[in-house]
Amino acid sequence: MDRKVIERRACRGAVVCVLATVLGASGAPASAGEVELAVQVGRSLPFYEQSFALNPGDFVPPDYPIETSGAFNLELGGGLTLSGGLTWRFSDVVGLEARVDSAKVELEVTGGRVSGDLGDLVPGVPSIPVSGDLSGETQIDRLTPVSLNLQVGVGDQVRFVISGGASYIPATTVAATVQVRLGASDIPGLPPITLPGLSVTAAATLDGGFGGNLGAGLRIAVSPQVAFVVEGRAFGFPTRELHWGSGSGSSAIEDALADALDPIEFQYGFFQATGGLAITF
Repeated sequence: MDRKVIERRACRGAVVCVLATVLGASGAPASAGEVELAVQVGRSLPFYEQSFALNPGDFVPPDYPIETSGAFNLELGGGLTLSGGLTWRFSDVVGLEARVDSAKVELEVTGGRVSGDLGDLVPGVPSIPVSGDLSGETQIDRLTPVSLNLQVGVGDQVRFVISGGASYIPATTVAATVQVRLGASDIPGLPPITLPGLSVTAAATLDGGFGGNLGAGLRIAVSPQVAFVVEGRAFGFPTRELHWGSGSGSSAIEDALADALDPIEFQYGFFQATGGLAITF
C-alpha cells in the first residue's frame, strides 16, 4: 500500500481517537448537593458612549473668532475580565450561584477640533491659521460587581446553563479632563507656536449601587469532575451623573465652557465573553 495513503489513514485514525476521548468522557450528570467552582477569563465590552456638542457661542462672545468642528466623545473601551463563581445545586437542574467579576475598562476621549486665525485673536499680528484637536486624560477603576444568581442547567455531557439575579457594584472613581491647545506650525522662519490652552474636568467617586446580570453558556464535561466553560454575560446598573468643572484659577472662558457642556450620564453596564474551567466537588 502507498506510504502516503497509510499516513493519511493513520492521521484520520488519530483524530477520531481524540474526538472519541473528548466526546465519550464520563461526564456524570449534575446532581443535587454538588458544589461547583468556576474560574474564567475573557474580555469586557462596555455599553457607555456619549457625545458632547462644542458650540463656540456657548463659551465665547458671538463675534469671537473661534470655530469648532463636530463634537467630542467619551467612550468606554473594553479590557481583560476575570471571573470566579461558586454554585450549590439544590436539585439536578437548579442551583444558587455566587460570583465576582472584575472588568478592566478604559475611558477614552475622541473627536473635536478648534480652529481660528492668530491675526484675529491678537491685534497687530498677521493672519496665521491656528488649530488644535481636543485631547483627554482619564481615570477609571475596574468594574467589580458581586452577584447572587439563580442558575438553571440542562444536559449531561454538554450542559446548557443560564443564570441571572441581583448584582452590587462598589464605589467607583471616574475622572475625565478635556483640553485643547491652539497651535501653528507652518510659519515661515519661525518655530511652531502653541497658545495657552483651555481645559475642563469632571471627576467623582460614584456611590456603589444595585443592578442585575444575566448570562448563558455551555459546560462541556472532560471528566466526572472537570468541565470546560464558555459564557456570555451582561451587567446593568443605574446611570450616574457627573458635572464638568473648570477648577481653581480657571479663566472665564473655561468657566463658561464647563457650564455649557452637558453632564456626563455615566452608564456602568457592560457585556463580557469568558471561558475557563469548572470543578465539581
